[in-house]
Amino acid sequence: MDLLTAKRRVLFSCLLALVYIGLPLLLLFGVIDFNYKFYALTVGAIIVYAIGKMFKLSNAEMGITISGTKRSIIYILPLTIVLAIVGIIMWISGFSRITPNESWTFFIFYIFISSPVQEFLYRGVLEAAFLKFKMPYIVRMIVVSALYSFVHIIYRDFLTLVLTFVIGVIWFACYQKPKNLIGVSISHAVLGFVTIVAGIIN
Repeated sequence: MDLLTAKRRVLFSCLLALVYIGLPLLLLFGVIDFNYKFYALTVGAIIVYAIGKMFKLSNAEMGITISGTKRSIIYILPLTIVLAIVGIIMWISGFSRITPNESWTFFIFYIFISSPVQEFLYRGVLEAAFLKFKMPYIVRMIVVSALYSFVHIIYRDFLTLVLTFVIGVIWFACYQKPKNLIGVSISHAVLGFVTIVAGIIN
């Protein structure tokens, strides 16, 4: 690897760190109002997309493609259904840690914007970048899932961090074959909706 490539790698990593680490910390410490968390995440995704294009990542490399859409949905659908049923059973059984108070507009935003944006950030771009860095599979899986868990530090809830790391590992694995964000975005929207309504996580 030549010096120019090394410098570009360091620059790319620093720019990503500003979003993936800096943004959650700004929200955690109140520099950015907590109520604007999803808007901040959306702006962060726009910035990350621009960074990706600056460093010559194609849309397809970042998971933005219709190729393999059917496979991406079918591949993750059984697991999504099973986990959603588990969440509903927990809710019916009275396992509700948090009383949800979100409006219907929140859920519309969450399903159609926030979930795809999060999958773009944590499955699409990071996977494409780390593949460019030639990271081993296990390292990519752990780092991507840890960063996905880390963004949830803003909720100050340990169980949320643990569960988001676990589901992050699952979504990472399910994303590998189709390299298409649609399947994991649908899964994210469904499971996120169920766990929020059931009061399991924030």
